[in-house]
This record gives sequence, C-alpha cells and structure tokens, in this order.
Amino acid sequence: MGPGTYEAERVGGDFVERFKAICRMCHGGCGTVVEKVNGTVRRVLGDFSNPVNEGLLCSKAGTPSIEQLYHPDRLDRPLIRTGERGAGEWREASWDEALTLIAEKMQETKARYGAEAVAFGRGTGVNNTHIVSRLANLFGTPNVISIGYFCYGPRVAVCKVTAAGKYTGKSWDTVAVPDFYSDPQCIVEWGSQKRTSNDHGLIGHKPMTNALKKEHVNIVVDPRKPASAGRGDIWLPLRPGTDAAMALGWMRVMVDEGLYDKEFVETYCHGFEELCERLEQYPLDRVAEITWCDAEEIARAARIYATTKPGCIVWGNGTDQLGNNTFQATRSLLILMALSGNLDVPGGNVFWPAPKLDYPELWDKLPPEQDAKRLGGDRFKALNLTPYAYAHPPSLFRTMLTDEPYPVKTFIVVGNNTVTCFPNSGMIIEALKRLDFFVVQDLFMTPTAALADVVLPAAGNLERDEPRLHLHIKGPGGTFMDSVSQKVVDIGERKSDWEFVIELGRKLGLEEYFPSLDVFAENALKPMGITWDELKSQDYVKVPIEFRKYERMGFGTPTGKFEIYSTIMEEWGYDPLPDHVEPPESPVSTPERYEEYPLILNTGAKQPMYWHSQGRQLRSLRRLSPEPLVEINDETARELGIERGDYCWIETVRGRLRMKANPHKRTHPRVVSVPHGWWLPEAPAPEYGVFEVCSNVLTDDDPDNCDVALGSSPLKGLLCRVYKADPPEMKRANLPDEVPEAVAAKEPA
Repeated sequence: MGPGTYEAERVGGDFVERFKAICRMCHGGCGTVVEKVNGTVRRVLGDFSNPVNEGLLCSKAGTPSIEQLYHPDRLDRPLIRTGERGAGEWREASWDEALTLIAEKMQETKARYGAEAVAFGRGTGVNNTHIVSRLANLFGTPNVISIGYFCYGPRVAVCKVTAAGKYTGKSWDTVAVPDFYSDPQCIVEWGSQKRTSNDHGLIGHKPMTNALKKEHVNIVVDPRKPASAGRGDIWLPLRPGTDAAMALGWMRVMVDEGLYDKEFVETYCHGFEELCERLEQYPLDRVAEITWCDAEEIARAARIYATTKPGCIVWGNGTDQLGNNTFQATRSLLILMALSGNLDVPGGNVFWPAPKLDYPELWDKLPPEQDAKRLGGDRFKALNLTPYAYAHPPSLFRTMLTDEPYPVKTFIVVGNNTVTCFPNSGMIIEALKRLDFFVVQDLFMTPTAALADVVLPAAGNLERDEPRLHLHIKGPGGTFMDSVSQKVVDIGERKSDWEFVIELGRKLGLEEYFPSLDVFAENALKPMGITWDELKSQDYVKVPIEFRKYERMGFGTPTGKFEIYSTIMEEWGYDPLPDHVEPPESPVSTPERYEEYPLILNTGAKQPMYWHSQGRQLRSLRRLSPEPLVEINDETARELGIERGDYCWIETVRGRLRMKANPHKRTHPRVVSVPHGWWLPEAPAPEYGVFEVCSNVLTDDDPDNCDVALGSSPLKGLLCRVYKADPPEMKRANLPDEVPEAVAAKEPA
C-alpha cells in the first residue's frame, strides 16, 4: 500500500478498498492493512511500514479478526431480559428504549440509596477508561472498578509513588517499560510474558524478539519458564510470592560488592542508607531458603544484571498478582532498575513521553464527600491515585451481597467479563444475582452478560474510531499518538463504548458534558496542536523520547528524588521500604493446609491466541488451543500417575477445575500453572463451563489477603492439589463448522 491511510481501485468487476488500521484484537498497536471487496472485509494483513510490528501479526489478527467481525453469535441489537435472571429469555429493543430504561434505573437507585449505589465496571485497556470515569464523576459515584488493580495498575501506582509522581501522564508515561529498541545487553524476564501477551502500550512480540535474537544475556526469574522466554542463560524458578525477597537478595549483592550506580544513588536517590539497613536482614542464605533457589545462582544473576549495561527488566503480572505484598514486590523491581543505573537510559527501563492531551475525566466534578465513599479507598490508599482512581473490586462484590457499608444496587459493565476475570467467580455470580439492575455491553453473550437485565451490542476491532487516550504505543524513538482501530464497517446496531457512554450521559440530562465523539477528539488533541482529521490522515504522530529526564527536571516525588524510602507510603501508614511478606497461604504461613494441598498454584498464564477471556468462540483460534491445559512438572505428574493428555482435577479450598495435563520440565516441581480467562461458549448458559475451566473459581478474593496499599488479589502462590479425573461428559471446542474464509457468516448491514 502506498502513502496515506486509504486507497481504492476497480479490479475486474470488484470494488477493492484498502485501509491502514491499528489492530485492536488486544490492547492495540500493530499496524495492519485491511482489504474490503464490495463492502466486505476479506483480508487483514500486516503493515510493513509500521515500525512497531514491521508487518508481523500475531495469531489473533488476520483471519480471526475477520471471523470476529462477522461471527453469527455477535450481539447486534440491544436485549432486555424477559424471564428469570440467567434464564436466557430476552426481547430485542431499540437503543433509545434501552438507554431510557438504564437512565431511569440509575436515577431511581440514586434517589433511593445515593449515587454511590450505582457502580461501573470496565475491563482491560480498550480506551474507555476516561469516558467511563467522566460519566461516573458527573453522576456522583466513586465506584468504578477495573482489572487494573491487579493488572498493570500496580506498576502504574508504584512508578507514581516512587519516581514519576506529578509528571505521571503529563510529561512522563505511567510506567518505566523495557527499551528493546536500544540494544539492551541484558534482559531480565521477571514474571512476564511480553512475547505472548504484549503489554499496555509495549508491543512485545516483534521488538522483544529482535532483542533476544542478538543473544545478549537473558535471565528468567519465574517458577515457570515459558517457551516464549527464549533460551534463558540463567533461570531462577523462585517460589511464588517470594519476588520481594529475591529482589532484596540482588540488592544485597549489588551493595555488598559495590556494583550499584554510586553517582545516581548519591545524586538522585532518597533513602539509600535506610535500604542498606533493611538489606542486613537478607543475606543470601536466607534469600535462598525463602525463594527455593540456589544462593550462588541468585548472586550470579545479580552480578550480571548490575554489570552488563544497559540492562532492562521485563516486569508484569508476576508481581502484579501476589496479594498481600504486591506493591512492595513490584516496587523492589523498580528500585533494582534505579540502583543498577538502568532507569530512563537507552536499553534500560524508560519512561516514554506522555502525549500532551486534554483528558476528559473531570475529577473535580466528583464531590469530596462522594470521593470519600470509594469502596476500599480508606483501606487501600493507592486506589485513590489519579489518573485512574478505582474502587476495590472484591470489596464491591462483597458490598453487593451484604449492603455494607452501604447498598450497591445498580452495576453498569462496559467491556468486561466480570465472572471470569475477577477472583472467586462463584461469589461474584451470587453478588450479580442480588443486584436490582445490571447492564453489560460486550461483543458476545458471556457468563457475565447472561445474568444482566440489559445487554448492549459493542463495536470491536475495525468497527470503532476514536483517538487513543490510553496506553499509548511505545515505538522506536518515541511515543506514537494514534487512533483506535478504524471504522471500516458498520454492522447491525453495534456501538463503541464511547458512543454508548456519550448517549447514556445525554439521557441522564448531562448533555452539555457529552458532545459528539468528534468534539471530544478535537478537544483532547488541542494541546498537541493537531486536529482529529489530521491525526486520522496519518499512521501516527510521534512524540520524541528524552532519556535521563531526571537530570533536567528531577523526579516527580515529594522529595524530587527517586524515593527508595517512600515518603508517600510512610504518610499512608505503610512500610516505606520493600520487604518480604509471606503469602497468606503458603508452606510457611499455613503448614497444615500445605500438608493437604502440597502444590503451589499460579493462575493467570497468558496464551498468545487469546486476549483475556476473548476469542473462545473463534474457530480459527480454538484450533490452536481447544481447551485449557494445566502445566505441571513431568516428574511430579509421574509421581501422581498423570500422563500427558490425562484429565485431572486442580483443587484449592475454594473449588476445583478439570483440565488436561501438560507435563514438562520447564516448571518448578512443586508449582502448577493454569491459564487465564477461560470459559466455554459452547457449554450451556448461563455458566458456560465456568466451573470446569475458569481459573478464578480457584482464587482468593478475601480483602484481608489483598495487597495492603492497592488491594491487589492473590492470583499466584495459592495452595492446591492435583489428581486424576474422568473426562468431561461434554466435548470441548464443539463449535459450528468453520465458515469459508472466516467471512460472510453474517452479511454487513
């Protein structure tokens, strides 16, 4: 395709159009070329002119994106429940009728119980963060939940408290991400699978693959060594939940042997002496005992990272989801980046620039007395940090069940499969059933939408068009300000989340605050000095990167320095230094339970063909992974009498799942791993197989076991047992026959 974002031609008797579009089959960022023939999308190809993916597409793009577009089970019109909740009895409605009903129910709830009795839920980074928060703030409720409290959000909060501070989202992007573009000589993959799952704004599969191909040093710190991690020169299969101890052990080696960046520490750090005192508690023999790793290998890894420059740490959900010590474990990795001199330098971990945008949340419109009612905000104080400021999801669901500290009666979910994506799925189902009114907007009917009163059809990839205000792409040499996908087709009555929220705001009488999407786009882009049309006419606008910004402007913290000793944590009443805190459920903290459940369970493993709970309807993807597999060490499986392909039960004190076994050598003998986001669209509604395959049936939602600062739930480091099971009665992946070319299953409207 030539220059520009659109071209068209006649080929024989066909009218062929080609569009450049950013793929949104995940967080987005890869360039594609979309080909339409006589109004129907026929091909989605990689855009070789895009410097992020260089024409390479993952398994979710291409044919699956077309299959999703025209899938016969896509929601096309609003549905209103007519039977018992979850019975699957619906009638079609117009958008006007559905929106009028939603607005009336919201106002009724507000009048009877207060605005805080209406809550909003949203999923992963699909660009709806700002518009949902705008509506919530104007309506008067502080209760917006997101999976961000245990996915990426911990890194955002840690970076804000420790380093970026007042610069967060203004001149610095929210997280220090690995700079794969500047030839890092050492890559440390710490509880992260960037080549499998990408990251919020960091596309991993091409840049990281390019970096690994150069065969510099690669260290893997993870109880499981996925194939995507590459060869791995050192593998430290630590005990789940002991990441802070491991990081403190590395720091001890760096300090004892003088391997830290003395100039950076002396000039730009606050609290180094206090850290040195804390490190006295972490000699290598104690770290080895805590982590189940060899002391000499720990020391070797620390030395290599400290001396092989530049080096980057690829961090992710491995520390996001540790429960009671998430925040400090994650903070310990950021401190490692600083001590080693690898923070904000080429090839290290870098704060990419934040585009200058006018964000639309209107935080000042939420009255202080309402802001103070945020569920969990009094206990988990990092939840109150903007630019996000979320309620605590487990606390919200418990409030739905108990009406304590006040009732929550109406729940509006935008693009989230709540039942599968938050811990303790069984309890969540019961909480949703107790609501007076429940709304879900999504692409397909899901275990969550099946329990709703109103279900709204969502526009997805290639069906929506707005400027990206969230999770901007970290490209070579700068941040890429781009659009979200491109609207190349219009099918049924699907609306984007922005269109839904704008129209709902108007129905609530807030017309002056909810102009057209185009006006929102123009206003957001004004500080950049470009128009919405100008942005759409090009692939992206590049905001150049600046390294070592702290030399010019310091850090954004209260002290103006990188806060090893966090003054904000101290003010909140939390430990201002990182420390190891034993997981609430472990061989050490609950030895009696460990006797009965002698294996350690990690949930949340990502698969390259799926994005969270999406894609299980798509035959082109289910061919690649028909059902979830439990990963277990091959020797451990042999001891349990389990062979490859056998079904087995994975059981915690909270429930059990049935999965096929995948034994291999790339996991710790005492650790098993199950994948994230599974449900079975082919299984009977309303549960859709959740209690057979969804990892969150096994996880813990108890607020007492959540992280003390942010409330992150423990999805890793749980105790379990595994034993052989009979095969399920229902065949899994029993989907309809594949439609030729994965298109035309549903003709465009």
